[in-house]
Amino acid sequence: MGKRAPSDEKPFRPLDASILSDVAEHRAEPQSPSRRSVEVGDGAPRLRPTDPMSKPHPSAPLAARPHVHRLDQEKRILFTREESQAIDRLVNNLAVRLSAQVKVSHVIRALTSLLLRSEREIDRRAGERGTLIRPPNGDFSGLQQFELAIADILANAFRDSGRGGT
Repeated sequence: MGKRAPSDEKPFRPLDASILSDVAEHRAEPQSPSRRSVEVGDGAPRLRPTDPMSKPHPSAPLAARPHVHRLDQEKRILFTREESQAIDRLVNNLAVRLSAQVKVSHVIRALTSLLLRSEREIDRRAGERGTLIRPPNGDFSGLQQFELAIADILANAFRDSGRGGT
């Protein structure tokens, strides 16, 4: 059995704010918690403390000022075993093609981005479709038909929006 930490001891946080901000600001090497930056004026470098949560200088190019929000909302979704295996296969194939580590959450968030960029066209298509009645949870066949009708709306909206909803 492990020992309990004293109540006055600061809890261990493997991902502290300084590490996360270093990643968000695309720094190659994390800085220590007492972060300092180098200021060069008359040729002599001087260290000055900086606020760990400081924002890039207002004159910095927009690309240098990422607009990053913390991921703090969770949505739950259930899949069939076959759907789960198919999604895992798709994500794995995508990762191999891109030579990058890709997870299901990355793909779902990319799809969410596509949905949000196409919101106006989705609304228009849904309005053209008219009322759609959602079946009860136990009606698996009815739910599948319901979701296919939504998929048709989305596919047509994406197609009509041209460049994938942008």
